[in-house]
Amino acid sequence: MTSPLYYFAGGGTGGHLFPGLAVAAEIVKRAPQSRVVFIGSERSIEHDLVGRHGFEHLGLTSEPLTRLRQNPVAFFRRNWRAYRTAVGLIKRERPTAVIGLGGFASAPIVLAAHRQRVPTLLLEQNSIPGRSTRWLSHWANVVCLSYVESAAYFSRRVKTRLTGNPVRVEISKLPQRINRSFESTAPSSLLILGGSQGAQPLNEAIVWLLQAQPQLFVGWRIVHQTGIAQLSLVQERYRQLRIEAEVSAFLPDMAERYRAATLVISRAGATTLAELACAGLPAVLVPYPLAADNHQWHNARGFESAGAAAISLQGNSPEATGQVLLAQIQRIMEAPQVLTGMSQAMIGMAQPHATESVLNVLSEVAPRP
Repeated sequence: MTSPLYYFAGGGTGGHLFPGLAVAAEIVKRAPQSRVVFIGSERSIEHDLVGRHGFEHLGLTSEPLTRLRQNPVAFFRRNWRAYRTAVGLIKRERPTAVIGLGGFASAPIVLAAHRQRVPTLLLEQNSIPGRSTRWLSHWANVVCLSYVESAAYFSRRVKTRLTGNPVRVEISKLPQRINRSFESTAPSSLLILGGSQGAQPLNEAIVWLLQAQPQLFVGWRIVHQTGIAQLSLVQERYRQLRIEAEVSAFLPDMAERYRAATLVISRAGATTLAELACAGLPAVLVPYPLAADNHQWHNARGFESAGAAAISLQGNSPEATGQVLLAQIQRIMEAPQVLTGMSQAMIGMAQPHATESVLNVLSEVAPRP
């Protein structure tokens, strides 16, 4: 009997890749003879991230929808080439199943799998499903959702299942290990997350905030993930302000970072929110305003409604964003019980068994003998 082979299609960002990595790790844990291959874009961040987790990665020459108007000839040529490559892979290796992670890079493999009648499952992380997932859903066996309201965006003919958004195993177990007390004398820690590729407006707003209110986080430990593009600039600004902080382009040990944090300032990507919920971390969320269909705001709104987070909208300047951030942070820090209540609400939003739920659906779609 041949070993199971699973293709994970798509990626491009950590928000798409991390749920797939969580599912892939559990597949290999349950069936060590399984082979897992991530097939997506040619971005180096994707190749490096998958490699760090010990899986194979193959980049296809696909083009996102944003390139269609810019250069339609190149768009169709490159995507046709990616599709033909995907068809060849599927025919040659006959994977057990294909798991689509979202993003246009998932399209060639998902469509090729449909043509070759290979079982296909899609993971949708956001409350408003991505355009690629909505389009590809017509050729998939099932779509796994993180939010119940997401089902309304799909045709009635599309099969959906509410599973939650898979997170890495070390993060999924955090609720069992953390007993947060915000009234202790232990040093507090601020964790700032701009997403896997950074967020210039958020970085600049944080620097403005610390410059305008240097006493706000006196005695706190600050950990700031900037993204590679702004690492040196942000490091220099902290030096100029004479504020000690750990500033990094990327934080690989997120479970430990979450465990140590008291408060998070972050974008509102769906995977980050799923991790914050498992960590029970109060958060001030700054949704990326240019996200497709404004989905980050919709993601954040559910957490705000539950009392788990506060939303701080991005303004037209670092000062405008910083002022709104300042108001939210001051309100939250007025009393320890506010942080405690937000933490409890966050844990109430957690779905630590999402990976198991996805694998249960996968076993129905592609049962093994």
